[in-house]
Amino acid sequence: MDFRYSSEHDDLRASVRGFLHGFAPTRRVREVAAADGHDRQLWRRLCSELELPGLHLAEEDGGAGGTLVEAAIVFEELGRALTPVPLASTVFAIEAVRRLGDHEQRARLLPGLLSGDRIGALAAASHDVTDAAAATIRADQIAGRTVLSGEYAPVLHGHVADLFVVPAVADGVVSLHVVAGDAAGVTAERLPSFDATRPVARLRLSHARAEPLVAGSSDDIERVLDTARVLLAAEMLGGAEACLAMAVEYACGRTQFERPIGSFQAVKHACAEMAIEIDATRAAVMFAAMSATDPDELRITAPLAKAQAADTFTLCAGSAIQVHGGIAFTWEHDMHLYFRRAKTTEALFGGSARHRALLADRVGL
Repeated sequence: MDFRYSSEHDDLRASVRGFLHGFAPTRRVREVAAADGHDRQLWRRLCSELELPGLHLAEEDGGAGGTLVEAAIVFEELGRALTPVPLASTVFAIEAVRRLGDHEQRARLLPGLLSGDRIGALAAASHDVTDAAAATIRADQIAGRTVLSGEYAPVLHGHVADLFVVPAVADGVVSLHVVAGDAAGVTAERLPSFDATRPVARLRLSHARAEPLVAGSSDDIERVLDTARVLLAAEMLGGAEACLAMAVEYACGRTQFERPIGSFQAVKHACAEMAIEIDATRAAVMFAAMSATDPDELRITAPLAKAQAADTFTLCAGSAIQVHGGIAFTWEHDMHLYFRRAKTTEALFGGSARHRALLADRVGL
């Protein structure tokens, strides 16, 4: 396997980075975060001009014909800029419909999600999504229809979602269901979030009509979750790179004793440690994205990449704050936004320890 990006990959990265630099600067991110956390104008442009939701899907599925490698590059750049759009939640929902929906469901549900006209959300963020004993939403049959009752939190961008993919338990088995955001008995309440740039919501269902996704198996559910892990790892990689860049820029410009603080050994070592961990994380994320076509490889590389990226992002955000000193603790500085994103994303689908335990279990240790 060739662990190098192609010239097309470099062009894609440069295109997305330049686009976000022009239309989603930090000032704009803060403005959107202070509102509802969803930049609708930017979202429409990302979907219509760059076609990001379906970048990794085959053309016959309505996508752009790319792979998870291209999607990971995009997520890396969005993580670098803390872009306040529901791409992660929508792509996770797309993966679920794609993997577990039948032909009719895919034909009916995917076009709206791929175009960005409908925002999707996966009502799953814990480590025990497929554990029936831990399920908080149940599925019942009433008059020949499937209805869901219960609640779940947190749901990424749930307060702006048009469609929810919801794990629910019935007869001791967890399966995925599609629920329309405007259906009777559906309520999505925005919650306070430690991460100001990515809002979350609590989804409440009261006999809400649902549509089971039953064309796949439990292995397909795990594949959806593994894909989400890889994309979140790529996003965290981008955030870590941004932290290192900010730390180096500050260390080169800030002086003490008539010398840039970047010339001090302790600061050099802190930045070097960040760079080393970022290189290791980039290799893990690339390996996971490149092996995504093989389910057996993906089930090993996904938890590895997620654990590595979570530790790296947390390290880089914390170290960058130390390099900056007191200024980084102020609300006006951007460093706290990255630290908040690092800690909240680390917890999605379980923390680093959970993912290493999952990796050990999957390889038989």
